[in-house]
Amino acid sequence: MSIIEILSTEKYISGNEISKFLGVSRVAVHKQINELKKMGYAIGSSSKGYILIKNGKLLFNEYEIKANLRKQLDICKTIKYYEEITSTQTAVKKLAEKGFGEGIIVVAEKQTKGYGRIKRMWNSNAGGLWFSMLLKPVISPDESSKLSLLLSIALKRIFEKEYGIGSEIKWPNDILIFGKKVAGIIIEMSAEQDAINWIVAGIGININNSLPENLENISISLKTVLKKEIDRAEFMAAFLTEFENLYFDFQKNGFVQFLEEYNNKIAYKGMFVTIDSGYDVITGKNFGIDENGKLILELDNKLEKIVSGTLRKAEK
Repeated sequence: MSIIEILSTEKYISGNEISKFLGVSRVAVHKQINELKKMGYAIGSSSKGYILIKNGKLLFNEYEIKANLRKQLDICKTIKYYEEITSTQTAVKKLAEKGFGEGIIVVAEKQTKGYGRIKRMWNSNAGGLWFSMLLKPVISPDESSKLSLLLSIALKRIFEKEYGIGSEIKWPNDILIFGKKVAGIIIEMSAEQDAINWIVAGIGININNSLPENLENISISLKTVLKKEIDRAEFMAAFLTEFENLYFDFQKNGFVQFLEEYNNKIAYKGMFVTIDSGYDVITGKNFGIDENGKLILELDNKLEKIVSGTLRKAEK
């Protein structure tokens, strides 16, 4: 239990009571109270003790994320929050290599070297939602790419259910609103021939952050769409809850149950798209994905299935 959880009753609680709850000294309690004030919490104090004052400010940290979770999640046992980090993805991979178990999430206010697929730089300034999670699914390594599809479905559901916004999934790892990128996903893993050691899933979402001028034509933020500041802790808690349900259902029953939902929201379906695989560029008509997550393209009256690549709408 944290001090924030203790103070969430919105009643005065003495420093002595808090120290007993936490098993620490009164001096340690006073120090933690001061740290919370620096983080933006309004905490009043009097002869009665301490009280948390609700001031309407949207704070974002590990305490707020946990406070918004309606239940304990197996994929979110520990949250490590940083005001600035090189990359949440790099940080979680280091933890994975040290043998940490599933359920660790690293989230940051800013990333200085955030990246997406093919190590492309991801602009990660303050106000966005940048985090990575350590997963250890009981699936074969060749099914790992389907986690990107599941994460896309979870994000799409949250945009629609919680915020009333329609979105599309741009295969294999982006979410679009009004045809502009609002979120991206990256999956990295360590595996043996027939078993996964760990997977690190990274998610970047434009929530309240400002976008550089050179990205405004291709990217968008949730704040711009809704024309108001979004509670990122609330968004993240809702997303993690949605994804956990998908995650364990997928491990138990496979991906085919989500195939129709994914294809109903896939971007550019029935249109001509260009796929750059890194060694070849092909253009064909987009028929969605198959049960294995491969993109189905029609080329010269025959169907071809694409395992990976960068997709864009074909030029007329």
